[in-house]
Amino acid sequence: MNDRSLLKISKDIPYRYVRKNGEVIDILLSAIADRDSDGRIVRSLAVSVDVTEQKQAEKALRRAKEELSRYSKELERKVQLRTKEIGDILRYTPAVIYIKDLTGRYMLVNSRFEELFGVQNEAVRGKTDTEILPQPVAAQFQAGDAAVFESAAPVQVEKRIVQNDGLHTYLTVKFPLFDETGKVRRLCGIATDITAAKKAQDKLRRLSASIITNQEKERAVISRELHDELGQVLTALRMDAVWLLERLKAADPMGAERARDMCRLIDGTIQDVRSLAFRLRPGILDDLGLVDALELYTSDFERRTGVTCLFDAASIPKMDDTVATAAYRIAQEALTNVARHARAAKVEVRLQQVDGRLILSVEDDGRGFPVSVLDAAETLGAAEALGVAGMRERASLVGGHLEVYSRPGEGTRVRLILPVQALTLERNTEVKS
Repeated sequence: MNDRSLLKISKDIPYRYVRKNGEVIDILLSAIADRDSDGRIVRSLAVSVDVTEQKQAEKALRRAKEELSRYSKELERKVQLRTKEIGDILRYTPAVIYIKDLTGRYMLVNSRFEELFGVQNEAVRGKTDTEILPQPVAAQFQAGDAAVFESAAPVQVEKRIVQNDGLHTYLTVKFPLFDETGKVRRLCGIATDITAAKKAQDKLRRLSASIITNQEKERAVISRELHDELGQVLTALRMDAVWLLERLKAADPMGAERARDMCRLIDGTIQDVRSLAFRLRPGILDDLGLVDALELYTSDFERRTGVTCLFDAASIPKMDDTVATAAYRIAQEALTNVARHARAAKVEVRLQQVDGRLILSVEDDGRGFPVSVLDAAETLGAAEALGVAGMRERASLVGGHLEVYSRPGEGTRVRLILPVQALTLERNTEVKS
């Protein structure tokens, strides 16, 4: 390198150039000047390069960086907000919430969990149920966890936990948490204290049982009064009508015919009163039991409606009056529905014991209906569903449940299912405040 080369000076000059068509482009002019020993420019070289696309790319990159920065700040703000919201939910919700890993170790518990079990989140993290909870409670928790991990599906159970103020019932929902590949990685549990709701439900059940019991007592009283007192009056009227008929036969044929009509009318009224008294409370149910009462009622049903009614009963264990009454009333309501809605030619009533269960079924060959229609009607409280709702309530009160099967054109089957051990359970129907 000679001394002269040191006098060369280069410079990049950006400027904008307007083409003949009006388009504006960015130009970078690179110039180099060659000076003599006195510093005078003796020659120069300049090169112009179109850098429009480069400028546009740089500008777009700057905008992208600015947009990314704004998005990142907004995302961070939203994450902080959501984190605070989730933290507040975990802190203030009355439900117990926790998250575990695949080994059953706690990763997070909320403040309600801390209050309930007397532990802190930091002390719980990384530990299992057996390390922080009493053994019976830990065993319940671990059994539920295993079911979730094995099925990869939510599990809902009711758990009872002893607290300082007594026994509490919790509705617990456990569900799996999946990773991005769809594999179960964690488990979340949410437990809600439903003790107050259960107490209200039990109180309502006792109230309902008390109402039904009192209704049965009133039915029995009315039935006896109809059968005994009104029946005696009607019998006396018939005796007088017969006496009148005998006196008028020879002297007044027309009067005798009127007396005969009176006898027929009184006979029909006596039969109606007996039938009504029987439907209100059949004495045979108290005297001989459910089987004989159902056999007599099905015969009466066939006589009144003209629908062929077949009754079949196997040997069944002795049951208390409450259970027998519930079964009888359910059969009675089911047959009433057949008469009103089914348009059936035949109905079969069966009472049998199968696999430790007592099953009462009423099945007809009528027009049937979609069961979904019945479910919707029950939800809305429609009048046509009240009978089924009442049957379900009676079944529940004696420890059983009711099933209804039906399809259009294929008839309907109503089944009361009772565990045999429920047949002699003593039930307290007293309503407590």
